[in-house]
Formats: sequence, C-alpha cells, structure tokens
Amino acid sequence: MTIPPLDLILLLGTAQGFILAALLWFNRKGNRLPNRLLAVLVGLLASASLAVGIPIMNPWIHLFVDFVPLIIIMPLGPLMFFYTRSLLDPDFRLGKRERRHFWLVSIDFGSKLMAWIFLFGLLFGFFEHSDNRKVGSLMDDYDKYADIPRWISVTLYGLLSYRWLARFQKMNSDLTAQQRASVRWLRQFLMVFAAFQTIWFLHLIPYILPQTSNALLDAFGWYPLYIPIAVMIYWLGLGGYFHARHAVWPEPVRKSSPAVLPDELIQETTSGLIKAMETDQLYLDPELTVEKVGRHLRLPVKTVSAVLNQHLGKSFNTFVNEYRVADVKRRLNDAASANLTLTGIAFECGFNSQATFQRTFKQMTGHSPKEYVNRQAV
Repeated sequence: MTIPPLDLILLLGTAQGFILAALLWFNRKGNRLPNRLLAVLVGLLASASLAVGIPIMNPWIHLFVDFVPLIIIMPLGPLMFFYTRSLLDPDFRLGKRERRHFWLVSIDFGSKLMAWIFLFGLLFGFFEHSDNRKVGSLMDDYDKYADIPRWISVTLYGLLSYRWLARFQKMNSDLTAQQRASVRWLRQFLMVFAAFQTIWFLHLIPYILPQTSNALLDAFGWYPLYIPIAVMIYWLGLGGYFHARHAVWPEPVRKSSPAVLPDELIQETTSGLIKAMETDQLYLDPELTVEKVGRHLRLPVKTVSAVLNQHLGKSFNTFVNEYRVADVKRRLNDAASANLTLTGIAFECGFNSQATFQRTFKQMTGHSPKEYVNRQAV
C-alpha cells in the first residue's frame, strides 16, 4: 500500500501528537493542570489530523471514520483559555463554572449522531439502503456549516486568552523569572493560534460557499488546513513540553545568622510599621513593596525586613495582606460599599488580582470571600 506524501505528513503529525500528548499528560515537571490541558489540546489536534490522513483501505476503516467523532474542535478554545490562566496562576482549578465552557462540544457530534440514527433506522426498517447518499450529503453539509461556530469559538477564546495575559502583565509589574518565561511562551502560543485562525478563515470562506466549495475540495482537498495543523501539533506539543521541563524555579533562600538589632530600633520600626498601615494606609497601594515602606519610614530595607521576620514573625506580604483582609471584612459590613462587588472591594483595599485576593482571604479567614459573606448574612 502506497500512502500519498501529504497523507503521510498528516499521519506523522498524528503519531507525534499522541506521543507529545502522552509526554505532557504524565510529565511530573511544572504544574500538572496546564500540562494536562495542553495534552488534551494537542491530542484533539492529532485526532483531527488522523481523520483526514487515515487511508481508507477497507470497509471497516470507512465505517470507523463515519461513526467515530475524530474531529472535535469546540473544546480547543476553552482549553487554550484555561491553559493560559493555569500556567500563570498555580491556584487555578477547573470547577463547575469552568466546565460549562465545554458544553458546546455537542456541536462536534452532530454528523456522527446522524450516522448512528441512520444505522439504527436501517436495523429497524425506518430507512432504506438507498437513503445512504442523502444522509451522507446531509452529514457533509452539517460538517461544512459547523465550522462557522467552531472558528468563532476558537477566535473568541483566543482573544480572551490574550486579554487575560495582557491584564496579568499590567497588574503584576514585578514578575518572577518563572512568570516571565511563561509570559514569553504564552505569547508565542497565542501567536501560533492567531496565524492558524487566519489560515482557517481564508479556507473557510470559499469552502462554505456552494459555488466554490466543490471546486476547492476537488483541487486541494483539506490539505491547506490540515498541513498547518500537523505543524501546530509538533510546535505546540514540543514547545509546551520543554517549557514545563525547563521551568525556572525560584532559587532557595540562603539562611544567614539574624542581625542583632537594638531594642530601641526594634520598637521604633515596629511602631512605624503599624502607623504606616493603620494611619497612613500604605496597604491600599497595590504596588506596595518593602522598599517603598523603607523609604516611607526612612529606614534601611534590611532593618524593616529583619523586624518583620525575626521579631513580628511575618513576611512582608503576610503583614500587609492582614491589613488588606481586615479592610475587606470591614467594608463588607459597611452599607456604603453595598453597591460594590467582592472584586471591586478587594481592589480598593490594595489587592492587585482576583486570584491573589481569593487565595489570601481563605488562608487568613479559613473561608472563601463568598462563604464569609454568606456566614455574615445568617
């Protein structure tokens, strides 16, 4: 059996896609959730590549292609969006609210459902074998126009992903080495999808028009669309795998012997820190750093850090966030803030991201913000 060169490219893309998906799924380096989200995304692209590249050697393979949904596109957009979020926010989880984004996957099963209905209709005498061509034509038309919501979905989620990434960068000016590496990779990741969406759009328009559809398929088939998919499979899977394998982890902090500070300096610094938070309300600054506090108190940064760590027993972030959480709790019980959302109150109290607020609030109170509000209402 001789496989045409273009089909061979698609089959190689399928094989490498499933291999890379498995490597990502079982990869122990990095955060497991984004690795597995990307594994599913690459696996779906590989499955679609298989649907077009598989050689029809016998009736059984033909039935397999007709009855098994290999082209599943609707989840790609949500997977791209949640991969972006989970890579930058280690606390992100897929809850019930996030899973709703995958409900539209039912669109991908429409034509295969027609095939199964026709099969059972034949068995029970509702259809004749002569109806085969009509059903096949109906399935082709369905798949043709189902590409419209598929393209719209991937495009919209791509824009949401880019917007979320841009907002993350804007609200987190002081990024760690790991976060900077993730941002660079995600920009490349989204650019590849943007390029593919452009190729898909140029193929989609003449494909859905009756006067050009048949001529386009006769001349080029699906190759102008699926050869780029094979390239994407390799690039996205390999790039995501190596990004996870070569993640930049924070260097361990070397412990040194604590500096001995005079009691008077400790008392002065402690009083200054409390005044800076309670009276001057420096915690309202979302970009507050220990350097800013040091300048405000006219004290060396090392002194401020030493007093916080050695004498108050708190990190700088914990010290500041305690005042932010206390202010959030106060405003939740204040009628003047009734028109604000939880996120709006959090931002007014100095938090610079919803994820940080949710995580910090639960750590310090034992309840999520919504749970806290519900308990107060009882």
